[in-house]
Amino acid sequence: MDKGKKSFLWLIAVFVAPILIGTLLFFNLEKLGIKKGSVNYGTLIQPAFPAKIYNLMQGDKKAPRENTLAKKWTMLYIEQGNCDSLCLERLLLIKRIRLLMNEQMRRVRTVFVSKAATIRLVSKKENPDLVLTNLAHTPAAANENPSMFLKQFPELNKNPIYLLDPLGNLMMYYPQVKPNAKKMIKDLQKLLKYSHLG
Repeated sequence: MDKGKKSFLWLIAVFVAPILIGTLLFFNLEKLGIKKGSVNYGTLIQPAFPAKIYNLMQGDKKAPRENTLAKKWTMLYIEQGNCDSLCLERLLLIKRIRLLMNEQMRRVRTVFVSKAATIRLVSKKENPDLVLTNLAHTPAAANENPSMFLKQFPELNKNPIYLLDPLGNLMMYYPQVKPNAKKMIKDLQKLLKYSHLG
């Protein structure tokens, strides 16, 4: 083999080998005991799945899906008890995140689910854009009850904020004790940038 061909092969090896090694490593990280880094702050739900309304209510009427869990990117907070200081912090956080989305805020909805008595205590004046929903005490059908709605949501005991896509799929949640607003906004900005839905 002449010197020119050897140089050419070395040149190919220098450029191709790192790409080949990188690709092989990426697809075999778990086999090697290395965890892939996540680019999102929230916890992804894999696979994402369509959230069911069950007996979710708005006032005395069954909640329309398009007004609560679909058509827009939805930040959802669920409170099973009374709205204490943690609950109020979460509501303020989702309100602030939506406002900080600037011109994209029209694509984002905030929803609060709780008992009817708790919902009545939330100030509509301070939360004009918050969709208030409650779980009906009397099931709308024999196979529906509040626990069926709640069972859909992972780690509910950690008081997370859930994110649903405009198709109504539950796809991410934030279980952190003190969620970072900037990182949550970054997640939303990425999703809105690459999706034309909502």
